[in-house]
Amino acid sequence: MQSKQTNSSGEGMRPETRTLWARTTLRVAPEKYCLVSLPTRMLSEAVRMVAKEDGRFAALIAEPDEVSLTIRDSVWETSSLRRRATAESGPFHAITFNLDLNPAVVGYFAPAAQRLAEAGISIVPQCAFLKDHLLIQEADLPKATEVLKKLIADCRKPRRPQSGAGPGSST
Repeated sequence: MQSKQTNSSGEGMRPETRTLWARTTLRVAPEKYCLVSLPTRMLSEAVRMVAKEDGRFAALIAEPDEVSLTIRDSVWETSSLRRRATAESGPFHAITFNLDLNPAVVGYFAPAAQRLAEAGISIVPQCAFLKDHLLIQEADLPKATEVLKKLIADCRKPRRPQSGAGPGSST
């Protein structure tokens, strides 16, 4: 139980990670999104669909078993690809951790994933080169936003002294 409390306050986090979270802001896309699984043969059509999004959030992952597409609901509802989807889920909202990260950073995402899991919130991580993103079920958006804002606020608070580092200690 002690470990959970320490991690939830931000105190047990690596100092570098804490500093990054203290600089993070959230950007919540107002649009609803759909997460879709398509057969691999639909890759070209999915790429064309994402290309039309022109600066809006969208994600495309091609792998041997599927093409996974995250796209605005309003676009998906009218898409000719819809009848070819093997699965779809949503509605989601996209939350962007609005901080450019070096891909070599270790452990940045973990505190958010841990706190959201502790709050019973399912996440679909979607990472880009510069920024990390989450898909959150629409019904969970207010709670998820609250949890993430608290994480950021906790990381902005001054750190408490380590036990044994108080007055009279030899360190």
